[in-house]
Amino acid sequence: MNGLLLAITSTIWSFLSATAWLLLKVGVLKGRRLPVRVISVGNIQVGGSGKTPLVAQIAREAHERGLKVCILCRGYGSEWEGGGGTIAPLATSATLPDPRFSGDEAALLHELAPHAWIGVGANRVRQFRRVDQLALGGFNIAILDDGFQHWKIQKDLEIVAMTSLNRFQTLFRDWDLALRRAHLLVWTKGDCKPAAIRSPCVRVRYNLPLNDGVHRERHFWMVTGLGDSEFAQKTAEKAGYIVVNHVRFRDHAIYEKEVVLQILHEAQVANCSVVVTGKDWVKWQALGISKSNVVVLEPELLFEEGKNLWDQALWGSLSSRS
Repeated sequence: MNGLLLAITSTIWSFLSATAWLLLKVGVLKGRRLPVRVISVGNIQVGGSGKTPLVAQIAREAHERGLKVCILCRGYGSEWEGGGGTIAPLATSATLPDPRFSGDEAALLHELAPHAWIGVGANRVRQFRRVDQLALGGFNIAILDDGFQHWKIQKDLEIVAMTSLNRFQTLFRDWDLALRRAHLLVWTKGDCKPAAIRSPCVRVRYNLPLNDGVHRERHFWMVTGLGDSEFAQKTAEKAGYIVVNHVRFRDHAIYEKEVVLQILHEAQVANCSVVVTGKDWVKWQALGISKSNVVVLEPELLFEEGKNLWDQALWGSLSSRS
């Protein structure tokens, strides 16, 4: 999609989002109140903003504080998107559902935050009730994944992930003006500070450890099915991976085992190793691919600026009660 078409499509989508928010504000649409604190993590662009690691970070920090956490995600393109489903904490490979049922993001979130309950489905109010029943209640926090445009649940904290991309570079689904609703902006990607950020914000980066003894001087085929494949390659190359070929699939791609085996074979013939992201690995693993056949990128989320803003927004109310 060229820059002009991106800008036009973004304008239409942003107008629809603004209309929904206006209807909510005047009372035509009404959101439900859940019996727990609701933290929303979202974005104003479509895909590739780095919100999933933020969701996992919040879930891990909550668990470390002794809080019971539920993550609510849509499960884009999965069977559970319509019917709904649940992933219990510490699910084993025998009990973990196939990502084709749960969706790749839910499967990845379980890998990154294994102690959280995860409810998957477009009807997130219904999914919270199901998870709450299965978990016998007691939740302290519900994290609403991709929640900025989701109006059906009332939110206590609105966190928005931002990148340096503009409306001629990627698809947007909300106006910059909508960011006034956010309590916390997190700059996740890019070298230029997003123009929409006019106040102090949190800045994070993704550090990718490189095993020098294993990976140094090796050539890699990279395989991604992401919203921002280019960023994944740049992150890998910055860490020292030599990427000589990048096989790109669409975001939330459903892999066929024959295709994956063919990629592994062709890479081997080229005397290269295959590197994938965690989001893709959970789907390859479900196909029976051994981790010994690939290198899985497992970046660490590091705070560069504003960690105090993050802690205060998320956990300040807990500190004031103690």
